[in-house]
Amino acid sequence: MGKLFGERELSKKDFERIDIDVRSMPKEIKEKLLNGELTPLVEIRDQLDNGIIATMPVKLRLQRDTEGNAVLKAYPVSRDIVSDLKLQDAEQKRLQAGEVIQKDIREGNRTRTMFLQLDQETKSLLKREVNKAEIDKRIDELEHVKDITLGQNQRQAIREGKPVELEVGDTKVTVGVDLRQNSGFKAIDGDMSEWKRQQEIKWDMANPGQMGYWQTDENRWEYKQVQEKYKMPEAKKEEKKTVKEDVRQTIHFK
Repeated sequence: MGKLFGERELSKKDFERIDIDVRSMPKEIKEKLLNGELTPLVEIRDQLDNGIIATMPVKLRLQRDTEGNAVLKAYPVSRDIVSDLKLQDAEQKRLQAGEVIQKDIREGNRTRTMFLQLDQETKSLLKREVNKAEIDKRIDELEHVKDITLGQNQRQAIREGKPVELEVGDTKVTVGVDLRQNSGFKAIDGDMSEWKRQQEIKWDMANPGQMGYWQTDENRWEYKQVQEKYKMPEAKKEEKKTVKEDVRQTIHFK
């Protein structure tokens, strides 16, 4: 599958506003943006009206608006689930456990069945309309590439958002819905334990003052400090809200 966006659609103006130089952007982050996928955590900076430089870790994603233009979306780190949907307690628990769920959502005069998935780091709720034909297409492609055959029960489980573990020769492959991918579908080499491990991967900050957070044992302490900084107690929430609202005027926050 080709890239969803061209490099010319990476608006330098949008990125410069949050102190990111597109020209020096790491290849791994640029590739995810061009593929329409969520990036790892990126530290953005913005100058507030009072002159203070505020920093905030977010995940970025390019999406198209109703007119087909590339729009930069930002998903900031939050303590609680970020969503305007009315979620039941059972739904919240399943999402927090890393499950993909289905929910009927009314938008205007139309009700659509959506896949919902929680990005564990930012607590942002990702959603996509359930398209069984598209899922079946991904399964057919997988069978062709991996030379495997899925039974009807396995296909139905995937359509419901559940990952499925398969035997491919002497190895195991796990496939399922993952809304962090541009296709909304992912296949990994490994069993169900590996699938869950990858769903729970955290990103550590490479170096203070540089772009990107990466998973490293050496820098785990730095990452924890960043997490604590942005998961602050009630007394500091107003200050945090001010920072978010200021940046919200530049890029679209979810």
